[in-house]
Amino acid sequence: MHKRLGILLIVYGLFLVASGVVGFYLMAGTSASSLFNGSVFGTFVVVLGLLHRQGRMWTQPASLSAVAIFLLTFTWRASVQWYAVAEGSSDRVGIVILLITMSCVSAIVLAVLFRHYRH
Repeated sequence: MHKRLGILLIVYGLFLVASGVVGFYLMAGTSASSLFNGSVFGTFVVVLGLLHRQGRMWTQPASLSAVAIFLLTFTWRASVQWYAVAEGSSDRVGIVILLITMSCVSAIVLAVLFRHYRH
């Protein structure tokens, strides 16, 4: 099971990196923070996945915590952007869709990690 969860974390980390790149382009190259955060945190999750594949038990609670924080962050940011769209900023619809997608993927990864968590 360690190897499968490790692969899940690696794929999720790569998803975060790709999402950062997509977010950068959706903001017309003005959001360097999405590129930076996606790269840094995505790489962090990839490293956790690689360590988890090696059987390092501390990586599971660390991953669980990180993904939960990402889920909360993406959900919060999606709601803020959605509010901006509702107020007339139709140029942010793509960002809202990206953040909702990131929230959904994070929720799925969190559920899988939680289901396999052993104290």
